[in-house]
Amino acid sequence: MIGLSIIFFSAIIILFTGIQKPEKKSKNLTVFSLLVAALFSLFENLEVINTQTLFAWVPSSMLDFNNFRLSMVALVLFLSAIIIGLMPSSEKKGSDLLGLTLFALCGGIIMLGSNHLVMLFLGIEILSIPLYVLAGSDKKNLFANEAAIKYFLMGAFSTAIFLLGCAFIYGGTGTLIFGEMQLKVGFAAHFGEFPILIKLGVILMSVGMLFKISAVPFHFWSPDVYEGSPNRVTSFMAIIVKICGFVAFAQLMSNFEPMHSWYIKWLIPISGITILLGNIAGMVQKSVKRTLAYSSIAHAGYLILFLLIPYAENAQILFVYSLSYGLSTSVMFYLIDKYSTADNFDFTIFKGIFNSNKLDAMALILAVLSLAGIPATIGFTAKYVLFSKAFEYNQWAVVIGLVGSAISIVYYFKPFKYAFVNENLLTNRESSLFTNILLVLAMLSIVVFGLIPGIIL
Repeated sequence: MIGLSIIFFSAIIILFTGIQKPEKKSKNLTVFSLLVAALFSLFENLEVINTQTLFAWVPSSMLDFNNFRLSMVALVLFLSAIIIGLMPSSEKKGSDLLGLTLFALCGGIIMLGSNHLVMLFLGIEILSIPLYVLAGSDKKNLFANEAAIKYFLMGAFSTAIFLLGCAFIYGGTGTLIFGEMQLKVGFAAHFGEFPILIKLGVILMSVGMLFKISAVPFHFWSPDVYEGSPNRVTSFMAIIVKICGFVAFAQLMSNFEPMHSWYIKWLIPISGITILLGNIAGMVQKSVKRTLAYSSIAHAGYLILFLLIPYAENAQILFVYSLSYGLSTSVMFYLIDKYSTADNFDFTIFKGIFNSNKLDAMALILAVLSLAGIPATIGFTAKYVLFSKAFEYNQWAVVIGLVGSAISIVYYFKPFKYAFVNENLLTNRESSLFTNILLVLAMLSIVVFGLIPGIIL
């Protein structure tokens, strides 16, 4: 709760104090606020500080941050600091974009801590509404306008479907509280058949959440929205929205554990199709941003494999995978933003990067290797712990995941075709010392957690 409070009040302060200032003057305060909030969330998790008295007025049946949830809150705050710190500031006056990003992050934190369907819905909306604005914040770019419209329409449809599912769940269980839903579903399991209202509710709520994480067949908005949105917004959507969306989805489905053998019958095919389509479509893309969009779709398929295994005993796998995916993807989007131009987003933007900027070249290599799941990186650790545990419950689903990982190497290694040629880069923006420090921190995390996985396991 302390992290949520810090981010909320920081968003208000940054909005009002940055009205007449260039955004870059508010950027450092934003990153500092995120890091402080992440640190306090970590302290709260480790019980170094106790905030129970301060937030005793919040019913635990609505919001409840246990140790795992606090760990995820600290993680998304840290990754948000990396994203905002690496990306350049706008030249325009006003810090409205930074404030909206922090408000969206508040929604993501509420999703992580929700213990009630109403709170989960509010978290989804608080996360989504600022992003509708941020996606179209580059008003002169027609692709950004298209991205905003598509994201808004798809978000509205998915929310409506999710709400309909909530109504069915309420009709079938008589409650919206997660713990009570679990008891009612467990009671129904004794009779050998679950009420049709509960089944319909689980399907519709799953459809709404699968839209948010861009899983097949609810992925079609993702490539266009990712490509059209400003790079910083795309990075935030690809990392923070996907992490918060899936963790909330996993927590929601854990309340229907007695129905596991039923809902996994249709989630496994969705996982396999998502993995294969995301990776195969990524092979034929020419735009780096569009390639990462399909990579994001494929990773949604990998994450769905987590639903095969018991949630409570294996929640740390979600933390490891989220950290891996978040670090690698944030570095990739930083490099895309640094070397791309308004009319060039293909892989040639990395031409000659090894000869021109050794730090960025190393960052590119580590990020690509981690996304591909190559050993000695955190990406390998994340896929190993996920696949090895899921293999105990469904071998064929993991085989599809391994095949998808092998296919992904084809497009993940495309930048290497251009990185080592002896040509000058098309563009090269100078990076500040602070940006380079954040980049090195992300790189070290990718390597250290890959070589010594016991630290995070």
